[in-house]
Amino acid sequence: MIEEIDECALIGALFLGGYIVVAPSISLIPSLEPYNEKRALQIGFLLVVGGILLISGTTRRRWLSVFHGLPNLAQWGFGTVLGVGILSSALAPAPFYAFLEVGHFLLLFVLSGILASVIHQKPKRAQWFLLGALALSALLYAVYFAVRYGGALAFPELEVGRETIGAFANIRFFNQYQTWTLPILVGGAVALPKQWQVARGIVFALAALWWTLVFASNVRGTVLAMAVGAIGTWLLFRSRARRWIAVQVASMAAGSVLYFFLFYLGGEAVPQVAERLKDVGQGGRPHYWMKCLEMAWMNPWLGVGPMHYAWPPNNFASGAHPHSAFFQWLAEWGVLSTTIMFSLAVWGGWSWMKQERDATEREEDLLPEVGVALVASVLAGASHAMVSGLIVMPVSQVLLAVVGGWAWGRYNRSDKRTGSGLSRWPHHAIFCAAVLSSMLVVGAAAEDLSTVENRREAFLEAVDRTRFSPRYWTQGYIEVRDSSVIKQVPEEN
Repeated sequence: MIEEIDECALIGALFLGGYIVVAPSISLIPSLEPYNEKRALQIGFLLVVGGILLISGTTRRRWLSVFHGLPNLAQWGFGTVLGVGILSSALAPAPFYAFLEVGHFLLLFVLSGILASVIHQKPKRAQWFLLGALALSALLYAVYFAVRYGGALAFPELEVGRETIGAFANIRFFNQYQTWTLPILVGGAVALPKQWQVARGIVFALAALWWTLVFASNVRGTVLAMAVGAIGTWLLFRSRARRWIAVQVASMAAGSVLYFFLFYLGGEAVPQVAERLKDVGQGGRPHYWMKCLEMAWMNPWLGVGPMHYAWPPNNFASGAHPHSAFFQWLAEWGVLSTTIMFSLAVWGGWSWMKQERDATEREEDLLPEVGVALVASVLAGASHAMVSGLIVMPVSQVLLAVVGGWAWGRYNRSDKRTGSGLSRWPHHAIFCAAVLSSMLVVGAAAEDLSTVENRREAFLEAVDRTRFSPRYWTQGYIEVRDSSVIKQVPEEN
């Protein structure tokens, strides 16, 4: 049994660390473009996660244990959301893609639970592993950026600018990655022991570079998210947040200096963040959100179906998702599911944050310094998700599961209910059936890679634009190859 525990924990840790470190900056499947490649890697990783849970009875028991440690209302809430999602998918026009989204989110939730159970068992070791993986991921991206930047200097035809930054299909997807990781990088610089001066300096330098790339990408969402995270941690922790806020401000100042030398002297303009902030509420987002309200009005209880904002007859605008987690869930999953899901998020998030606030310095296993950073990351991610596709993009989804599982694992670790209940065979059978079903539908989605060119051509023939709209894949609209589906699209769309 000891060997099983060690092997399963090692395999899961290696795959998780590998995805976090490698996926943002290294191309392992060059034949695919960046977005589809990151999705394909994510599918492989989630299948491994599901497989570990099916094979290892110990891992499964621990998962069910931490889930049982949640309040009864939360357990019933998550179960209801899953049930509504399944029913909505069964009634949706394209059931496969609806079930795909449900299964995909279920596997992400499974990943969060596995992380929570590991943190329950080995809190300090697991959290240092996660800190190390995120720091190494940022370091590898810094190397990628340095190579791209050096190439731009060596070859004048390669411009120094936003294109120098991106290993993602869109710079905004990289900014979502920054939103999750920047608060934790700063937390790592604060949490590392004082005698580890070199390590602290490297992590601080990575945080400064992150700010440099925020300025260079001319982004609003991440800047607003960092502001929400900083204000939220100060209001919650007060004096305990001073070190984290001080290091965050220092890294931002260092990042602005670095931006001056790397980009401004190279011909880039001063970051136009202030100007862009004036445009909040402009552009396509209000139109997308109004469309979501129309869908919710027409289908209030079950929504139009998971992923069905991207169903052409429902909506064929320039975005296959509405750039808002709230409106996306409202339109696709319905009012009931949205009310339960966001109530759980607010209630659970506040309960966890209060516990982090009340944690004492003596609780060494909790790593109190990391708690401040984790709260900032959650607040930043939640606020950014309201104005972007943060719950849609593959790398961001995995980081959502990691940060959520990290917080879950730190929450109420001493709960006496943990470890009891939900251990009988019917619970295992139902859980295994749900995980296996999710693995089958998510695995089947990989078949779309063989028809990616056909789907692209069908999309270009169906619309009067050449810019793709990513959702699950780069061309995000579902069933667009079916001519009968395209004929259902209203002319005004």
